[in-house]
Amino acid sequence: MTKANVSKKVETAKKDIEKAFSNAKDYSRNLYLAGLGVYNTTEQQRSKAYKEVVKTGTSIFKDLVKAGEGLEKKGKKLVNEQTKAVNDQISNVKSTVNKRFNTAKSTVTKNINKLESSAKKTIKTEAKAVEKAAVKVQAKVAAKAPVKAAVKKAPAKAPVKAAAAKAPVKAAPKAAAPKAAAPAAPAAPAAQA
Repeated sequence: MTKANVSKKVETAKKDIEKAFSNAKDYSRNLYLAGLGVYNTTEQQRSKAYKEVVKTGTSIFKDLVKAGEGLEKKGKKLVNEQTKAVNDQISNVKSTVNKRFNTAKSTVTKNINKLESSAKKTIKTEAKAVEKAAVKVQAKVAAKAPVKAAVKKAPAKAPVKAAAAKAPVKAAPKAAAPKAAAPAAPAAPAAQA
């Protein structure tokens, strides 16, 4: 593009803008005048209608009051009917919710009672088992106490004999009769455990 072509296009664009601006001004003015015309016409019609209403105002007002009273009665009746219907529905919903809540509460209570009963039985059973195990452990501890004392005395004399002394103590209960020696009898379950 040459400089002359660009200048022409710029001039054409300027003229188009000025023309559009001028058209917009004219259009805006026409809109303003149309608005004034509407206002004037409306004012005339309002004034005319006002004069007619003033002439027949009393009878129209009375008719409007009667119509308003009729609508008010219908409205109150409708509101009362709707209020009653809503209250009935609310009562039904409350009743249903209460029934379901009580049923659920009863079921939950029964299940909790079953769980409590089951838990108590389990705890009693487990407590008995723990007591039995504790008695066995105490018996094993009591039975090992003399053996440990004997073992401790043996290493003081000779470490080689201590190993030999331990072996017969453990082996002796297996080979010996159940009533062979009081301290050795409880050591047998320890050797098995």
